[in-house]
Amino acid sequence: MTDEKPRRTRSFLSGLSLPIISLLIASLSLMASISQSYNYRRNIESVQQNVLRAENLKTCREIIEVFFAFRLRAEEANARGREVAADLQASTRRELKSLVYRFGAIGTHLANFAPDAARERYSRLSWMLNDVAEKAMGLSLAEFDTRFSEIDTAFATLNEDCVKATKLHS
Repeated sequence: MTDEKPRRTRSFLSGLSLPIISLLIASLSLMASISQSYNYRRNIESVQQNVLRAENLKTCREIIEVFFAFRLRAEEANARGREVAADLQASTRRELKSLVYRFGAIGTHLANFAPDAARERYSRLSWMLNDVAEKAMGLSLAEFDTRFSEIDTAFATLNEDCVKATKLHS
């Protein structure tokens, strides 16, 4: 009789241990799957933030390049003044307006990801640049500098918006 009791206990434990081991393995697999899903989601979010940051940096760099190209050409046009021929004045004005329109397009793209106040600032800056493009050759140097002083202040705000947006996506 004593021999039968240990067998029953062993067979009961061995019969019970198989379901417990199976449940333990299933539980561990479930926890590993949940952990992998969480890590995958975090990695996807990280990649998305890096892509947004890179695109924002690229767009900000592009608008800065357009702004300074406009400024250089506007300064050249202002320095030449009215002494250039009418057809050259028209060509210069078209070139300046082309840069303004490009600036406006990129500014509109940036403004789509910014608050309404930023949208208004970007539009105002584009209109200020457009006004300079129209009148650059007829403005006195002092008037030209005064207008660009205001434009530079508005552009500095746009640049700060770019910096803030880039830091948000970091």
